[in-house]
Amino acid sequence: MMCLWDMRLTPWSERSLPFGKGTEELPVLVERALGAPARAVFLTRHEPAERLSLRIAGSWSVKEHIAHLLYLDECMDGRVEDFMARRNMLCSIDLTDQERVLAIQHDRPLGDLLEEFRLRRVYLMERVLSMDPGAMRHRAQHPCRGMAMSVVDMVMYLAEHDDHHLALMRGILQLHRGLPSWYSTNT
Repeated sequence: MMCLWDMRLTPWSERSLPFGKGTEELPVLVERALGAPARAVFLTRHEPAERLSLRIAGSWSVKEHIAHLLYLDECMDGRVEDFMARRNMLCSIDLTDQERVLAIQHDRPLGDLLEEFRLRRVYLMERVLSMDPGAMRHRAQHPCRGMAMSVVDMVMYLAEHDDHHLALMRGILQLHRGLPSWYSTNT
């Protein structure tokens, strides 16, 4: 049996995601998305603050990964608006200012960051679930992927993205503890 530390985590840009699921999958995907903040709490619960803020080889700290997920939730609100308005093109998510945003979040207490992530995620998923049937069925062009996406695809993307960053955070914490890890600064 292969141990996790013998594996390499696929970089996010190389991941292929199972888009095209029907609305019957939405409850499961929403549940996954709603669970990400609790999983982040569980992962960080006994870690010293210094370990959560420490960067390895210039890559993000655990707190910066959490801040990134929070930042993307704020950006995804625009995409929810796109589906509700039945726009043909989803808004672009501009990450050029992300490093500045992450630097600001870096100094916040972990509990505040995690609670804001939880509240933001609940708000986002409540907005998704409150969409009318037409908005739920609507498909809009993703600006970077060059494909039409549904609300279900957007939530799938979010849940997969959460899992990716939670795995990276676990790998970082294992490295800090001196354990073998799949974490690489290239992912």
